[in-house]
Amino acid sequence: MITVLIIAAVLYLAFHAGHAHANYRHGRARGHRGINLYWSSARGPWISVPGPFGTRIGHRL
Repeated sequence: MITVLIIAAVLYLAFHAGHAHANYRHGRARGHRGINLYWSSARGPWISVPGPFGTRIGHRL
């Protein structure tokens, strides 16, 4: 019985670890992760950070 519970727990954790990795890669591909530093030709140096609900918050440096 204990063996069955351990196997179920390992499968559950493996599934969720795989999903978390896929979600992270999808966010990276869409540019929703991390801080972006860039230069705007009209505005100069800018930084943008992730905001709530999939938004980004930007500000001039």
